[in-house]
Amino acid sequence: MRRYDVVFIAMANLSDAEISGIVERYQTMVTEHGGLIIKVEKWGKRKLAYDVRKQSMGFYVLFDMAGDSEIVDEMERNLKIDDKILKYLTVKTAEEITVEEVEEIIAAAVKAEEPVEEEKDGEATTEEDAAEEKTDAAPETEEEEK
Repeated sequence: MRRYDVVFIAMANLSDAEISGIVERYQTMVTEHGGLIIKVEKWGKRKLAYDVRKQSMGFYVLFDMAGDSEIVDEMERNLKIDDKILKYLTVKTAEEITVEEVEEIIAAAVKAEEPVEEEKDGEATTEEDAAEEKTDAAPETEEEEK
């Protein structure tokens, strides 16, 4: 498996439902062909550097995915014929990635998005907070102990 970033620009005048439908369609396409979606980011409407099909604004979407080159070929073929897509770009970000590595990346991203828990009565509420407090209190070098 290889890792790819696919950025495409949809027409800016599309509704949120239409944008979500397009994103869901391409996510399904990737997973049906045996690929894995690492993340999808909707960057929103932005001004284009130059007019594309008489459009000066576009809605940017990033797909971070893993799969074979056949998946990318199929996705690019569909992006090319989709009237709602103005431009797209595919970049290979890793030559070789395993399913385990993808799962680790997804798990780390989910963990990073979890809300931070507040402290109660001055004590840490998570194991990570408690570990950080212990390392903050412990001297780092022998010179600090003297």
